[in-house]
Amino acid sequence: MIYVSIWFDVEDYFSPESDDADKQAADLASQAGVPVTVKVVGEKARALERNGRVDVIRSLACHDIGFHSDWHSRPPTIASYLADLGWEDGANEFERREWQGLQDVERIMGRTAVCFGQPGSSWAPQIYPALRKWNIPLYLDEAPHVGLPSEQPFWFQGMLHAFNLRRNAIKMEFGSDSDFQRTCDLFEAAYFRLAQVGGGLISLYYHPQEFIYRSFQDVVNFGRGANPPVGLWRTEGHRSAVEIRMGYQHYQEMLRFMQSFEDVCFVGASQIPPLYSESTLPREWPLPLVLRLARNVQNEINFQQVGDFNLSAAEVFEVLVNWLVLHLDLPFKPSQQADRIILGPTQVVYTKHVERSVSWHQFQSGVLYAARFLGERGQIPAAVRMGNQSTSPEDFLANLGKVIQCLLEQGSLPSKLVWQVGKFTAAAYAAQDSQELWSWPIFPDGFQAHNLMHLARLQTWTIKPARLQLETEPAPKEVLERRTLKRSRN
Repeated sequence: MIYVSIWFDVEDYFSPESDDADKQAADLASQAGVPVTVKVVGEKARALERNGRVDVIRSLACHDIGFHSDWHSRPPTIASYLADLGWEDGANEFERREWQGLQDVERIMGRTAVCFGQPGSSWAPQIYPALRKWNIPLYLDEAPHVGLPSEQPFWFQGMLHAFNLRRNAIKMEFGSDSDFQRTCDLFEAAYFRLAQVGGGLISLYYHPQEFIYRSFQDVVNFGRGANPPVGLWRTEGHRSAVEIRMGYQHYQEMLRFMQSFEDVCFVGASQIPPLYSESTLPREWPLPLVLRLARNVQNEINFQQVGDFNLSAAEVFEVLVNWLVLHLDLPFKPSQQADRIILGPTQVVYTKHVERSVSWHQFQSGVLYAARFLGERGQIPAAVRMGNQSTSPEDFLANLGKVIQCLLEQGSLPSKLVWQVGKFTAAAYAAQDSQELWSWPIFPDGFQAHNLMHLARLQTWTIKPARLQLETEPAPKEVLERRTLKRSRN
């Protein structure tokens, strides 16, 4: 099955004309019987309320509602105000600034927000504690900050992401015949690419204001960090009536085009999490799986698939630490909460490289330290204390794997450990900081956020693929060819 998620960012609070475009985008989807997701900005919802646009609100509320930040592009944007903050301060600041916007969107729309997505490329890793606190189950957007090569949904900081799907995320364009055809071609390519591997998710998005304007009105007003007072806000680049009508026609044709494909199922944001629901992790792991985890972490530290489970590096860390604590009956009782989230470190503590062998007594103290830290804070420690020295969590995990392998294969603990350096490869799933990463035209010239991507790499301890629960077998080539012929005749 190919699941198709269409979402609209409803963000233009500059022009009342864009309200009509928002309504039309929602109404045409309703008429076609296609569920979409409408991500609404707090100030946009308040503007609809002030302007008495109950008709627009009703049309949008026929579909899933998401939250798209309080003020979207008005400075300072999310990445800007979090750029220099640490983990806890950043999490608190995001909640302080954005909470009212979420409340207003849900109150005005009369619906609970089921997803969140950042404005433009204004992404930051400190936002997730608040999103989880607000019980938002899905991150739905597109940007290159974190993601997996599979170009499919993944888990990050305990939250499902339909994000950074790359070739399977399509920015729809309806401004001309060639734009429309290119959008169709991109969808068709994504469809057949996913059909060959048994299914997956295609994410398509648009901004209803683009039906009305050739340019984004937030760039007109807030480009390069500008922040004029409300009285000086303006609009420009209005399309002609013919262009607007043609854009809506292309949109309707796009919906019919996608409906013509076999095995396509349109899903709103509320329908995506059930497709990727996870089984509760077992309290006791079979010894062969424990041994596999222990062997693997000595080679690299990354997410792992064991049996029917995908485990993040953080989950692997907890499983192995708690297994050894219980197996050796050490003086600590691990948490029995099966669905709790283990985060990555929130800072780096630079530790001196362990050059000498480590005694079992020293290492055991490190196991207890790690177990207690996990139990109390629900995150990987930035450094693991072993007696009078400390080590990085990746080095500790690699050596933990060695200890457990020795115990399971030889039946005894090593008296001393020749220290091994851990290879943490999951960090590659966070982008390197660059000006291209922050090229959104709202940012001031030269804006970069090294700190944000540094924190993001620490949280790649939590990343892992999301497993599609309703998978089908890959379609044979001859079936795909028949589908192509069937669709083209239609």
